[in-house]
Amino acid sequence: MNVYDDPFFVSLMFISIFGVISGMCILPCLVCERCFATYFVSNYEVNQKKYVSLFLVFVLFSIGFSSCYFVQRTSNTVYIVIILLFCNVFALIVNGHLRLYNTTQYTKSHSTGKSSPRTIEYSLTERYQITENIQTLRVMLNYILFYMGLMNILLVLSVMMSGFEEITPERQAICSIVLDSCIFIYSNSLSHIITYCCEKWRRHLSTIWKKIGCGSRSAKTAPLCDTFGSEMNVNITVETYFDTLRNTWNSSAPEVPN
Repeated sequence: MNVYDDPFFVSLMFISIFGVISGMCILPCLVCERCFATYFVSNYEVNQKKYVSLFLVFVLFSIGFSSCYFVQRTSNTVYIVIILLFCNVFALIVNGHLRLYNTTQYTKSHSTGKSSPRTIEYSLTERYQITENIQTLRVMLNYILFYMGLMNILLVLSVMMSGFEEITPERQAICSIVLDSCIFIYSNSLSHIITYCCEKWRRHLSTIWKKIGCGSRSAKTAPLCDTFGSEMNVNITVETYFDTLRNTWNSSAPEVPN
């Protein structure tokens, strides 16, 4: 009996392919979302653009469903994996450029020197969005990218090895075990890593757990960190804030005619 004639086996195979391909496309989608946040820096947080999320989810699901048809043919597996690997490498490069660009805009928005014709004035909303972009990109780079990169490499190798027609059944079974293990670890660990790294996500989950009665009532005090993730000294931070406020006030104060 051919296993491909069994509907149960084919269904599980499609679910596995959908999960693997969708997981390998998460990183480019996250970076693409930060591209929209950087472009619409003036009103991205205030004016929620739901079409961005819907578009990215639609693209992610479309790639996953279409891959179920192509990946089942072993001759196409290597090419699809190479394309996905290229997309992830390109996402890493874009992440670095976005982080550099937002850091430059952050420096400009917090400069208190004399204004010039080329000086760009940022509103409080824009400053917040620039800070949010830097923090999100830093979390993606320091934690999620390394974890996803390791998992993607293992997924790529196992999928490519299982896609070769010359491979022995024993080695193909080993590749299948590695692939299934990667999928299990990938899907179960990614959400916990994002929750640990993203403060906003932790707050939302904490609120949900408290509503259903599973959250702890004791509040944990997190250390005060700056935009770039470094722990801040409260006394120095307060002094710096008032110094910056005084310099901004003095530089923007109009001159009184004699």
